[in-house]
Amino acid sequence: MTVRPAVSTDAQMTDAVADRLQHPKADGVTSFTLHAPLELLARTALLPYVEADARDAARDRLAWLGQAYTDAGDEVGEPGVRAYDDLASAFDHLAAAINAGHLDDADATAAWLVERAAATELARALADDVIPRLSAAGHGSILLYLLPRVAPRSRAAARPLRGLVRELARNPDWALTWPQGRTGPGPTDGGDLVSALRHPRSPGDPGSDFIFPTMSLVEQSGLAEELLDGPTRSVSSAQATQDLLRLAAASMVQDDAAAAPYGWSHCLTMPQAVLGLARAGAAAPEPAVAVAATFVLGFRATQGTVDVDPGWSPPPTRDALGALDGSPAEAAAGAWHATNDERAAVVARLASRAAAHEDAHLAKYTLACFDAARDDPGATRLFLAAAAYLGAWWRAHDV
Repeated sequence: MTVRPAVSTDAQMTDAVADRLQHPKADGVTSFTLHAPLELLARTALLPYVEADARDAARDRLAWLGQAYTDAGDEVGEPGVRAYDDLASAFDHLAAAINAGHLDDADATAAWLVERAAATELARALADDVIPRLSAAGHGSILLYLLPRVAPRSRAAARPLRGLVRELARNPDWALTWPQGRTGPGPTDGGDLVSALRHPRSPGDPGSDFIFPTMSLVEQSGLAEELLDGPTRSVSSAQATQDLLRLAAASMVQDDAAAAPYGWSHCLTMPQAVLGLARAGAAAPEPAVAVAATFVLGFRATQGTVDVDPGWSPPPTRDALGALDGSPAEAAAGAWHATNDERAAVVARLASRAAAHEDAHLAKYTLACFDAARDDPGATRLFLAAAAYLGAWWRAHDV
């Protein structure tokens, strides 16, 4: 049984768990330990949405996260002491250590930085380098994207960056490179992203659905450059955000349900983080758009089975909240057709279930759908339907 830390506020709970998650594991990451810092940030950000009678369950899940991480294996020793004249020198040293594959050096520098740099400073200094990297399962951008919203409420929220930095240094050559080789102006009319990504051809079998082999395949096969070079240079980052995130959410509700928990959830969370960093001014827009589009392409080309319909809508339903207890398709329809008066209750129910559920991807995805709806109000129904679909998928598979 997990014992909740003796804390009185959500911020103190986040601090207590972040202090546990700051220590990297000696044997490297598992899927659980890699996602744990992102899970902490997402679950913390979901708390304000949670129903009053579900808050204890959500906080218990945070407590469980800290305990489970502690129990997940031996930790590396305390990082060596570092001293730098200023943040810029430390960031330069960190970049060099990551590129050289020096795990302990990168860890020690990160440990110095997270105690001194603001979350926004960390994002701005690291984003352009982290965005194309496929090490740490390409999840570095998600941490940098989520951190600034949680850090003002938590003194310790940035400390788990240490584990991410070690994983970036473990495989410093794992990165998307095709956007870096582009020279000269892009085409004035390079086609649109939606047409390129609705039903792309398969580049072959990546061997697994992990991030690195999937994204490496769409790059090395030439498919990414073939389909995305023109569209990503002739579209604004704002339009790319709308196109890519709507397409990702549509993939959840229309495409192969077997890919829902990991393929279609990552198809939204990874490009959203990259594009969010660009919109915040932390990253250069054009490379960010290219990387975000490559992520969507990777999942759609290797796991997609249908030609996604941008005009899709589900059949009507009368009881939005009741539909959330049904099948994935029923839940999506309920969230889609919720009236303005029902929508707040739907959001609270989705947040409550995701915040208490054991799967990190569900928590991250639900928050991502809320963020996407906030930034693109015209597609609110679609994003809430996608969140409801994944929540119902998990309920069906938890039985």
